[in-house]
Formats: sequence, C-alpha cells, structure tokens
Amino acid sequence: MSSLLLEFDGYFQMRMATDPDPTDELRGVSGYTFALAGEPDLDAIVHFQPDEPGVWQRKFGVEDKDDNPPDGLPPGELSAAGGPRVGVMVRRASIGGTPVPEYVGARVQFLEARVLEHNGVLIRNDFFFVDPFHVRVALDTPTGRQVIVERKDWVNPADPSMPLWEATSAMLERRQPTGAQSNSPMVAAATKLKSASNDYLIENRRTRREKLTALRAITTDPTEVAALTTRIEQLEIVEQWWNLSVGTWANRPIDRRAHQLTLLFEGWNVEVNGEIVVNGVNGDPTALWPLTFWMGGWDGDAMTGFVRGKWEIPLL
Repeated sequence: MSSLLLEFDGYFQMRMATDPDPTDELRGVSGYTFALAGEPDLDAIVHFQPDEPGVWQRKFGVEDKDDNPPDGLPPGELSAAGGPRVGVMVRRASIGGTPVPEYVGARVQFLEARVLEHNGVLIRNDFFFVDPFHVRVALDTPTGRQVIVERKDWVNPADPSMPLWEATSAMLERRQPTGAQSNSPMVAAATKLKSASNDYLIENRRTRREKLTALRAITTDPTEVAALTTRIEQLEIVEQWWNLSVGTWANRPIDRRAHQLTLLFEGWNVEVNGEIVVNGVNGDPTALWPLTFWMGGWDGDAMTGFVRGKWEIPLL
C-alpha cells in the first residue's frame, strides 16, 4: 500500500497566560504573557493560520509599523523586523518518494487545539498534551480555500465522548511529547537564530527590546504606546536577577523569556484514528494515519512557537 506523505512546518501562535497565572486567565496578571492594551482576550488555542479568530500579530520594529497585513510575506515567515508571522504550511508532499507538487503550500491546522497541562505553562515537562486533536489540510484556490483532507483523533476510540479526566496514562501518552532539550541547535536553525547558546538568546531579546523602543519613539497612538511599554519591560528581564542560588550577581541564570527560544519538545507520534471529515486524497478509512511532530522555539513576546512534522496517509 502506498502512502501520501505531507511534510509541514511554520510558526503557530498560542495566546495564553503563563505561570503563576491559571490557564483560564484572560488578560495575564502575574506571568509574563499578556493581552495588551487594544488586544483581544487570551484564548489559549493553538493557531496555525493567521486568519483564524483569536490570532493577534504584533509588530516587532519600525520596519513593521505600516504593514497591514504585515509585510505582505507568505505565512510562516519572519517579518521585516525579524518577528515570527503565523503560518504552518505543507513544504513537501510525496507518494512513495515521488513528489506531489500540487499539495505544496497547503495550509495545515490543528483545529481548536490546546496544549494542556497542570499549571498552564507552554514549555513544561510534566502533564501536557494536545487536545482536541483534529487535523485539517486545505489549499487556497481561485474560488476559495478547499479542504483536501481532514480527520479527528479520539483519546478513546471505543468511547469518543469519554470525559478527559477518565483517560488512562496510555491514552494520554499518545498525545504527549517523549523528549525535551534545552538550547536545541535544531530549533535555532528552524527559527533562523544564529546560535542556541544562552549568550546569544539573551542578545536576541535585547535586540528585540531595542527595536520595540525605536518603534515606540515614533508611535503616537497612546494605546499602542502602552502595549509597547509593557513588552519592553518584559524584555528587560532576560536573567534571573532574583536567583543567586546557582551563581553570582555577575553570573545569573538565564530567564525563561530568553531561554525558551530554543527549547525543544519532540516525539509526538499520534496515529490519527477517528472520524474522517474530508477525504479528498483517497486515504484508507480503515487504517491509522500516523502524524509525528515537534514543537519548540517559544517566543513569549510574540506568543508564538515553531512546529515541524509529517503526516502519513495510507492510500487505497
């Protein structure tokens, strides 16, 4: 049996409160992510496409100021000022190793997905997994966006309506990563960072702060100024100035605002098992459709991360 292999990557956005805020906090109070002045409430949903309701793309410097939509760039690219733009796209498609170019550029979505865990921090190696898991791939056509394949995954295929708190460990592990790595060179390369070292990550945040400071200097709208001021204040915290337990004042640990830029969570391997909503690729409805991916590169200022994966769809 041959299979269609869809390889995808790009930036996603998840606007959510961070520890010690609870996951249902709508504005952000005591963590380091906020729904800023002029922005909608946080929704904690993983958004793969820029036109999904709830996405709010920020500006990252003077170069981005007058662009609406930003830059005119394709989704999933960096802005003129170096900030991530939301968009997860099929980069390569093949059947048995033979390219299928008509699917390249298709948009990938995890519909209404959330990264769930005990205390609501995206990058944390405890109980967290993606739910719901409902995958859609669609092509932009002259007549509109056309869904080519869409399938749901059930935590419990024998009882799709089972409450989540009744799930067994094995059921939850299907939706969890299997490994974590700090200062990942793979994440740095994917997000176009020069290095995965702590020194460079701190430098990157300071550069972002400088760009936002320059943008604020030419911004006249008081709401935008207030939002930029909060972002600049957060970007000043790149080292744990309060933590002297593992060093000295001159050698303080890197703060999560910088450290998470190259933090990797890998090993998601979900054999998609549920209802097939759209089957425009002639996928085998009796088979499991394995989907593997990793997430990382969390940019707390943009509230975005990077995802890369592949979906193998056995064909009839």
